[in-house]
Amino acid sequence: MRRVIILLICFGYLFAGSLYEEIVREQIRNIPLDRAIVVGEGNRKLITVINPDCPHCRAEWKELRKHLDKLKIYIFVFPFKSWGEENLRKSYYIACSEDKLRALDEVLLGRLDGKVPEVERCSAVDEHLKVIRDLGVDGVPYNILPEKNKIISGFSRNLLKELGIEE
Repeated sequence: MRRVIILLICFGYLFAGSLYEEIVREQIRNIPLDRAIVVGEGNRKLITVINPDCPHCRAEWKELRKHLDKLKIYIFVFPFKSWGEENLRKSYYIACSEDKLRALDEVLLGRLDGKVPEVERCSAVDEHLKVIRDLGVDGVPYNILPEKNKIISGFSRNLLKELGIEE
């Protein structure tokens, strides 16, 4: 009887794990990557949701930025209304800029804190918010590793390791 219970528990974990992977796989399939900000030339893919003022997003960017030769990052910007007008302007600055990589660096490295230029609003931020809402994201950073069908919600010191960049 004890062995049967152990087998049932193991089967339950295996079933739940494969069900989770299938849900994530389906979620990834439905992400409109053509709406994302795309940076990097590498063959390892990362889909990420960031906020321009999130300290963990900024820390992650500093690490990811060093590996754009190995990574292709699909970024969706998630402004928080409760963080004020500057947060929203930084989001538009990133999403609507012609040079997205430069804009990401300027914002996420803190160079524009307290001095964000006026920018015209574009539809990209609204499109990002729709994708984020459809994904059910409620916090940042939110990272999806498509090759592994894995989601990492929140800051992870092991992100580069998970991406196969560092051991």
